Amino acid sequence: MTGPLPADPAAARDDLTPRVFRALYDAFDLHTVGGTHIAVPKGTPCFAAASLSEIARQISTREHPGPAVPPDPPGLLDRRPAR
Repeated sequence: MTGPLPADPAAARDDLTPRVFRALYDAFDLHTVGGTHIAVPKGTPCFAAASLSEIARQISTREHPGPAVPPDPPGLLDRRPAR
């Protein structure tokens, strides 16, 4: 171990389990919410909120982001001279 022993051995065991999982299943992200563990493939969005309507809003915002800002049109100095 690299640090002092915890006062409560159960706390060390509770911390060890997710660390072992992450080491064994590197292709998954592990989220813990209220004592429930959720494993999703890395890069997969994971939405969490107190209500389903909040989750729906998060998903909707992700699926339908605001309009993209168009790039500035090239100016006269941005163009290469003709040969």
